Amino acid sequence: MAATQFSKPVPGNSLTTHKVGERPWERPPQMSTVDEALKFYINKLNDQEVIDDMMVAIDIGVPIKPIVEAMYVSGTMNGYHTLDVGILIAPAITEFLVNVAKDYGIAYKISAKDPNKAKEQKERDRIKMMLDAAVSKGMEEGAAEDDEGLGLLREMSAAMDVTEQELMEADGEVAGMEEPVQGELPLEEPTQEQPPAAAPEGQGLMARG
Repeated sequence: MAATQFSKPVPGNSLTTHKVGERPWERPPQMSTVDEALKFYINKLNDQEVIDDMMVAIDIGVPIKPIVEAMYVSGTMNGYHTLDVGILIAPAITEFLVNVAKDYGIAYKISAKDPNKAKEQKERDRIKMMLDAAVSKGMEEGAAEDDEGLGLLREMSAAMDVTEQELMEADGEVAGMEEPVQGELPLEEPTQEQPPAAAPEGQGLMARG
């Protein structure tokens, strides 16, 4: 147990093993809006090979919620969008996969987490194993090595090793590394507190039209 604890990254590890901006999620995202990101994922899932592989994963027991979480965390890691955009589009992607699973006649689960029994990391490890099993099943059924759906499943499996908290901490660490603009002077603090200017009559926040 001790070996496992000491093998974990130390605080600040991300600032010493990579240059700032070297990893995709440390650079400006390719898609900056919720609409762009949602359209990107729906278009990808509308590909027959991709959605078939997603349904294989759901059919063997992978719940939909961790599939969606792995999908948008993977997208964040690849620099497609920010984490907050991924969280915002998650409900729409979940609903999309639910409807497809119904059309396929697949008995699906939204989430398998049991707060009274399962620990979060144990659940993530189990989902990763099931995603890997879905990839293996696809390969056994003759899918090509470069199959886009299997590629997405592999990315999602890799994303299970990175938590949302770690991505958020990395974003915070990078933000703290920003250098001040040369020649920029600090703002002078006001020497005397000035009362706020009164709003013109009839133009206050509570003015009625």
